[in-house]
Amino acid sequence: MYTRGANIISFTPEFAPFTIVFQFVLAAVRLIDWLFYRISITGRENLRRAGAAVLVSNHTLLLDPGIIAHAISPRRTYFTMLEDTALIPFLGTFVRLLGAVPIPESPGALRTLDAAARVALRRLGFIHFFPEGECYRGAQDLHPFHPGAFLLACRLGVPVIPVTTVLHEQRWFGRKSFGLLGRTLRVPPRVSIFVGSPIEPPAILPGPTGAAGSVFDLKRAARTLSRLVQESMQATIDGAGGSRSFFRGVMPRLVKHEDPRAAQGTARVG
Repeated sequence: MYTRGANIISFTPEFAPFTIVFQFVLAAVRLIDWLFYRISITGRENLRRAGAAVLVSNHTLLLDPGIIAHAISPRRTYFTMLEDTALIPFLGTFVRLLGAVPIPESPGALRTLDAAARVALRRLGFIHFFPEGECYRGAQDLHPFHPGAFLLACRLGVPVIPVTTVLHEQRWFGRKSFGLLGRTLRVPPRVSIFVGSPIEPPAILPGPTGAAGSVFDLKRAARTLSRLVQESMQATIDGAGGSRSFFRGVMPRLVKHEDPRAAQGTARVG
């Protein structure tokens, strides 16, 4: 079981359960994707051409991590998540076996993640973030991105690959909704996944000693990269005709905080 301060990347590809559990769950997710979401995936060739990269996605469905794992297969990625989720008995171990990486709730979270990301990129080639920091259910208008994923990309000198989820209305038997046990159930959206071209981080000016660039330059580069990626993803959603009719607000967290923005985890560094 995970404890605070422990190694945040617990399992390696060589650990058999890490692969067995993942492949079993991926098979189930693929079935759901095909039966319910009629998923289509565009741009996989961008992954084949990529070496190490940071992946980012909009977070709009409960099954987003599984859908993204399906979209990028046969490649795999580590997914960042809130540390509080990793601390939940059994569930925390299960999601870490699927590749989840808890983000420590501490001022040094970015440095810890930096070291872990180097390991993740060496082992699987990718590390994934939901930079909005929350799951905005059914949203097709992107919320502001947190800087962590982009700071990490700039620090490591690797590109960001946007993986954008676009939702479309669909009908079953000519209907958009059905009644069941006194409730109205809406037909789930048809899902299109677009894997974008890698976006390289801006050049960072060297410091006075010729070493790493200043903190200011790093943050400015991260802001620029964040803006470029968000604009690209929003243009993808708009160009593909993403439906705004599914939006249902922020998904409640498994572990509640007084202020969702007060939690660290992906909300701060993602």
